[in-house]
Amino acid sequence: MRRRFVAGIFLLALLMVAAACTYAFWPRSPQSERGIAIQSAGDVPADVMADVREAAAGVSRLAAEAGVPLAHGVTLFVAPTQEDYERVLTQQFSHSEEEAAKISAISGGWTGGKQGKTALNGAAGVMQDRSGRMSTTAHELFHQLQYDLSHGNDAAEQALFWLEEGSADYVGALVAERCGGKSLHKWEQDTMFDLRRAQETVNAKELVHCSPQRRMQLMEKKYHSYQLADAMVICLVQKQAKGTELAAIVRYFQALADTRSGEEAFSKAFGMTHAQFLQEFQQWYVQERHLPFAAHVIARPGVSAALAADVKTQAAAVQPMLAGMYGQRLCGRYDLILAADAADFIQAIAENCAVTQDKARELATGSLWIQDGSTIIVQAGELGDGKQRIFSVDALCARLLETQVADKREESVAWLDRGMIYLAGIRALEQAGQGRYADYRRGWQQAVRRAGAVPSLEQLLTADGMREASESYGDDIVNELAEFAADELMTRFGWSSYRAYLQQVRRLGSEREAFREVYGRDTAAYARELELARTSRR
Repeated sequence: MRRRFVAGIFLLALLMVAAACTYAFWPRSPQSERGIAIQSAGDVPADVMADVREAAAGVSRLAAEAGVPLAHGVTLFVAPTQEDYERVLTQQFSHSEEEAAKISAISGGWTGGKQGKTALNGAAGVMQDRSGRMSTTAHELFHQLQYDLSHGNDAAEQALFWLEEGSADYVGALVAERCGGKSLHKWEQDTMFDLRRAQETVNAKELVHCSPQRRMQLMEKKYHSYQLADAMVICLVQKQAKGTELAAIVRYFQALADTRSGEEAFSKAFGMTHAQFLQEFQQWYVQERHLPFAAHVIARPGVSAALAADVKTQAAAVQPMLAGMYGQRLCGRYDLILAADAADFIQAIAENCAVTQDKARELATGSLWIQDGSTIIVQAGELGDGKQRIFSVDALCARLLETQVADKREESVAWLDRGMIYLAGIRALEQAGQGRYADYRRGWQQAVRRAGAVPSLEQLLTADGMREASESYGDDIVNELAEFAADELMTRFGWSSYRAYLQQVRRLGSEREAFREVYGRDTAAYARELELARTSRR
């Protein structure tokens, strides 16, 4: 049975929503000239400018369709570097150099409706792929429309901060979808994916009224303020009749023109009190956060319906076992996309992960699956027979559950990550009557003991190290060594120790620190112990 190297990418929505913001400028008469003038604030790559222009045109079309075309002229500055962005912030928005440095460190865009100016930070993570550039551009330009509709009251402290920012992200996702980027559906699922993994979030009530100073604080990624605002908007639009979602948001900002009270404008626009909505949102949010795992399996052309059904059945069947192993169940909705073969795998990655063909090809090399938030793309042609399929699907679900428990990892212990999800796959095989765990253990023990040369466990601490070792020693021995090392650790300390380890990773943010905390030794010391165990006769 083959064990394939698994790669994962998290093109995190959390970077997108936390990086885009607006700043409160008190109203004056808007510029009389209409339209969006796009200016380079440095040497901007052609593809970046093309994406920004397409997104700006998309916002203009969307506004026109909603019957609220942008009423004032906007100058959109595209800064290719952090330094260029800071210069725009000081020269065009009159920020001090210190303020500009703070803003540039946490934002992908900045908007002043009063001035009719918007700046994009081309160096920000949200601007590194086509879909991110489009959603960020649309987010910022929707702040300009908010200013128009509300006559400058959109960012007032009495307005609703969560609706201001969440609706901008909603429009950003809508425009990105229309322009061929990631779908609105994916944005919604990824938002909840991020929040389920969050170690800390603000309370929804903290996002109601915010001073400019508090807004800056809430932009810190650790609070997940923008993701929570997005979740509130997702809940809100689900309450609207299909096709009227944007119109309802527009009505809210129009109502702000007559009253500075966000609560009063909310009642006029949505036909319910803001207090009532907050209560309903809390109930909805708890349900969404703890929603049992549900896989929407999408079979691309060339993948049989029988295979898709088998994958869906296996993914559901393994959940009780994983919940027992990890001490919690996997939650949330996932899209599981099955690609027919290697070429289709690359194409599916490019289409669904907003990356170039070259990047998709790089990610696909040696990988059985790729993860982009709530979207999982699997090379179905490599799932093989029923035995291989059980192993692979369970290892995938184990990885998703590990990500849910503790995702923000630094100082990786890659051999343990891979070894544990493979052990979970072996447990699933045993549960399915496909062999005994003890027999599989005997197989990898014999393999690593008979091998003439194996990499040091310390070489396998990182994904790059694992990859280099596979190139030198072969995939099989690297995978068997990871299984051997993980199993020896579980034999000594028990499977419950791995649950404790993941909790410490979540708390500390470092896998190696968590390893020392739980196992009482560093990875180097354990590597020496394992080598003695490998070379000794039993």
